[in-house]
Amino acid sequence: MRRGPKGDVDESPLPFRPRKTGVERFAAFATRYLVVPKGKGAGKPMRLRQWQVEMLRPFLDPDPRPVVGAIMGPRGLGKTGIFAALGLYELFTGPDGNEIPIVAVDERMAGRLLTPAAQMVELNPVLASRALVYRDRIELPGKRSTLTALPAEAKRIEGLGTWTLALADELGEIDPDTWSTLLLGAGKLDGAMALGIGTPPNRDSSVLTDLRDAHLADPDDPTLAFVEFSASGFEHHPVDCPHCLELANPQLDDLLSRDRATALLKQTTEGEYRRKRLCQVVVSNESPFIDADTWDALGTGSGIPDGAEVVIGLDGSLKDDSTALVVGTVAEAPHFDKLAVWEKPPGDESWRVPVLDVEQAIRDAAKRWKVREVAFDPYLWTRSAQILAAEGLPMVEFRQSPQRQTAATNDLHSAAVNGRFTHSGDEALRQHVLNATVKESDKGIRIAKTSRSRSAGKIDLCTALMQCHSRCSWLASQPKKRKRYGAA
Repeated sequence: MRRGPKGDVDESPLPFRPRKTGVERFAAFATRYLVVPKGKGAGKPMRLRQWQVEMLRPFLDPDPRPVVGAIMGPRGLGKTGIFAALGLYELFTGPDGNEIPIVAVDERMAGRLLTPAAQMVELNPVLASRALVYRDRIELPGKRSTLTALPAEAKRIEGLGTWTLALADELGEIDPDTWSTLLLGAGKLDGAMALGIGTPPNRDSSVLTDLRDAHLADPDDPTLAFVEFSASGFEHHPVDCPHCLELANPQLDDLLSRDRATALLKQTTEGEYRRKRLCQVVVSNESPFIDADTWDALGTGSGIPDGAEVVIGLDGSLKDDSTALVVGTVAEAPHFDKLAVWEKPPGDESWRVPVLDVEQAIRDAAKRWKVREVAFDPYLWTRSAQILAAEGLPMVEFRQSPQRQTAATNDLHSAAVNGRFTHSGDEALRQHVLNATVKESDKGIRIAKTSRSRSAGKIDLCTALMQCHSRCSWLASQPKKRKRYGAA
């Protein structure tokens, strides 16, 4: 639609009075007034596929509508066209004074959702004569109603007026506080509904997956409707499984070609493909500190022989989190092994780190090897260190300051990629290393979990390895003291 001053606007009601209700009424509006602006079927009336009708039925058929609705589906589901059509349907057929928001993660993405709606208005003279189209909104002067694109920012959403429908894109990425702010607007009008759509994010928790969990826990809740297109339950199948692809993609061989769908496999990681194309709720480490191939190439299958000079790295935790011990040889190319790890059993809220067992494991190690140092962070384990030091064990503080962590993290990564250490191949140690990623801040880098969720993969053995490697390498680099021989 042209820019600049707008011409006269027809303020008469839209001539649309079908006897149909619910999703069938919406489908009739789309076919009668909306023209597909681009892509498959461009220039032709918009006709909903049967799977799209069934997808929208739980949201549009009930009277009153659910307060919250969510669709979890893969990329290529045609959400842009559907959301544009829903927004226009509510704008032209809803009550007067309707202020419908289309919310996305940022202003640019919100604008992309509004663009096809503006094009649909332009392609139909009956709609175009009644609407004013601007960069960020479509106004209907005859009804004093608007369809507005907004970024998902609480401060931008708080001032919204009355609406019957709020549309939210990428629900897995929207901040929970912003979503809550949006939902507060649903209480202003009976039958108002906030409807979001998205794919699972690479996190343990999000608005989308939390709504999914709530629906699974209480599928009969009339205030929440949830529709899912996914290969959930088949995460054990190969990533290129045709059955999973077909199960998660109702638009396959229609809006989405099979070749284009599978081509994504070559361009992305397995975890990303499972989330975006198979819509499986999986959390994966897309940026591992040390990748699996590099780590596995360093394995020897052998432990550390008795009597060797070693360092023990202790990553001690709070009372109900895991604690780990790693042992490594003092050598130019050190060899590492898991000494012990204590992890909280799932669901056991009474579990505590067995501090006495940790202390005893260090004592036993000192009987087996020549322990040069036991490196520990004094933040949590000072008392145990004092007890062990009093017994003659060489306890050395390894404060995890940003400067020290940055140096130790870089050194361990460099040693791994250049093959300057080996390890036993212990499976628990491997898993903790592969769980670890790197976080960067203005103070430096550090080894970290992929998320702050308590269900995120443990990395305690990796942190203990970092401490152990740092001290093993430093001790090995020190010149050996020469013996002095006195005169006869």
